[in-house]
Amino acid sequence: MRICLLSLIFALSQINARSQQKELDSLLQALQSHTPEDSMKVVILNEIVYAYHNIDPGKGLEFADKAIALAAKLNIPLLIASAHSHKGISYASRGQDSLARLMYLKASEIHSSIGNMTGVAVANNNLGLLAFNRSDYRSAADHHTRSMESFIAAKDTFRTANLMINLGVDYQYLSDFNTALEYYFKALALFEQKGNDPTTYGVGITNSLTNIGLVYKNIGQYEKALEYYQRALEKNEAIQNLHGVASTLGNMAVAYELQGRPEESVRLLQRSLAINEKIENPRGIASDLTNLAAAYEQLKQYGNALQHIQRAMDMYDATEDRRYQASAKILAAEIYLNLPDKDLAERKISNRKRFEIAENYLEQALKIAREIKVVELESNAMGAMAGLYEKKKDYSRAFDALTTYMQLRDSVMNDEKRLDIAKKEAAFEFEKRELLQKAETDKQIAFAAAEVERHKTIRNAIAVSGLVILCSAVSGLVLYKRKRDADVLRKEADLNAQITDTEMKALRSQMNPHFIFNSLNSIRHYISRNNTRLADEYLVKFAMLMRQVFENAEQKKVLLSEDLKALELYIQMEEARLNNKFNYHIHIDESIDPDNTLIPPLLLQPFVENSIWHGIMPKEGNAVINIDVTKTEASICCTIADDGVGLKKELPALSDESPSGTIITRKRIALMNRAQRTTASVRTVPTTEGTKIEIMLPLEYSF
Repeated sequence: MRICLLSLIFALSQINARSQQKELDSLLQALQSHTPEDSMKVVILNEIVYAYHNIDPGKGLEFADKAIALAAKLNIPLLIASAHSHKGISYASRGQDSLARLMYLKASEIHSSIGNMTGVAVANNNLGLLAFNRSDYRSAADHHTRSMESFIAAKDTFRTANLMINLGVDYQYLSDFNTALEYYFKALALFEQKGNDPTTYGVGITNSLTNIGLVYKNIGQYEKALEYYQRALEKNEAIQNLHGVASTLGNMAVAYELQGRPEESVRLLQRSLAINEKIENPRGIASDLTNLAAAYEQLKQYGNALQHIQRAMDMYDATEDRRYQASAKILAAEIYLNLPDKDLAERKISNRKRFEIAENYLEQALKIAREIKVVELESNAMGAMAGLYEKKKDYSRAFDALTTYMQLRDSVMNDEKRLDIAKKEAAFEFEKRELLQKAETDKQIAFAAAEVERHKTIRNAIAVSGLVILCSAVSGLVLYKRKRDADVLRKEADLNAQITDTEMKALRSQMNPHFIFNSLNSIRHYISRNNTRLADEYLVKFAMLMRQVFENAEQKKVLLSEDLKALELYIQMEEARLNNKFNYHIHIDESIDPDNTLIPPLLLQPFVENSIWHGIMPKEGNAVINIDVTKTEASICCTIADDGVGLKKELPALSDESPSGTIITRKRIALMNRAQRTTASVRTVPTTEGTKIEIMLPLEYSF
């Protein structure tokens, strides 16, 4: 039995992911220099309380009392409510949930009295977190849903994303993994849309990543879980979020233990425990102690295991966190059941007494699980109970317990749900694509309506001009000028229409139906052979490619790094589908900054596709594709070379013999030259073996 400390978000009246120590030093300095006893001082005090909650919540309580006293003296209800909320955070960080609940209720009451519904929504969120700590997950989800709906109505994207994470946590603990994963992906998308500014969105991104990892851990995809954990750990360390670092280390340790790597698990848990003790995080400490006990049991260090689980149970019994109470009791029972005779003798425990202790712990755990209605927890307890009866040689009761365990386990996670989770990730990407397409369609409709109105205006102007012609011969010159201007506008409109049409064709060419069919067929092939790892990896890359293509397609210019990322995903998928028939190399000249250089999106992929399909596939044996990006004084040169069967002759621009993707790309470049008065070009370079395409583009920077 392992305990995973989920990364909960506190959506307070002023949520910010801070580099705490640096921010704290700045706030303390600001407080020292701000002498007036005014509202600004209350704001500074509240900010100090928040900065302390991850470092020293006890110190935060001292400043919270000062903030409440000053706000009351000034008689400003909004600041009084905010000060109580911040004091509640400090209590919650110390595990004093009852006191935290009183602070949040007081804050909600004040906010409601002055009509501040955002403040009420914040209090609802925090009350939901406390309900979660009591293992009342339905109540937590209700509080969080009401809070999220308020933030959506207020168009507060940041807090909406935070509430999505909290709802994901609630549903994950209710064993509804599909709903949990859906909320996590939506939250991650909202945070990433707003940017990766660590001072504002870093904690939101890391919590989304961590909790996505937890879902994959819970369905047994440990490598996938570790990938998300590692991304979360790096971001947490970068923003000095000690709570987040400890939580992520603990979750990584659980994944390693489940993989049968207890030594690595112990190393990470000891790091996490040291951090949690430093920041006085009792829940984190108890979680680390429980997981260390599980790791020591796996290492057969039963003395260490019993010592750590007893400390953890003592800490949980002092809190209202009933789920973790039950989890720790199940683990304690398992440790006692696995104690060797030598360890029993050292502790003067008979075999019969051992069974009594274990059964007592399991009965307590089952009672809690049924009271808080957590099926997964009940399933774990019944599984341990089956092991107990087997050791007692009570095979009839062991069989009954095992049957109940399997029924409960199936209700939590079956094969259909596992596959549905993989589909969720792809569905999320396609939903995002559809939103982008709808936005583009709406834009085109608006543009067409504006064009109709403009032409109507022009027609009216011409009619008026006709009347003027009757009055004066000079009007002929006016008409001539108007006609010339109309011709210019028409030509510009034609050019824009051609560009739009060509870009849409280019987008469709990236989504070649054959490529999509082959990709989906490859996924089906992996699944039919029960190779879920490769199916999962291929599906994730497919979803990422879809997202990159549709995100880049709506831009006139994109960063070179982003375009090459999408190109590499495409190549990797084709490489896997063709059983590694070819290798590829992408080289960017050191003088080029790919994160600052702009190119038209989706320009290189058709030529790479041409190399794979027409150069490499017909070739016997393996092949290589080399993609080189260099620059001259005013141009950037992209070269795509393969050692395939080659072309019989050089294909002229826009030749009917060219593959459709390359025809469209050549048209795009020609139209770009007309519209921007540039000299971009595409040419086939003669080679002795294979094919080499050289694309010259004007050198542009993002600033």
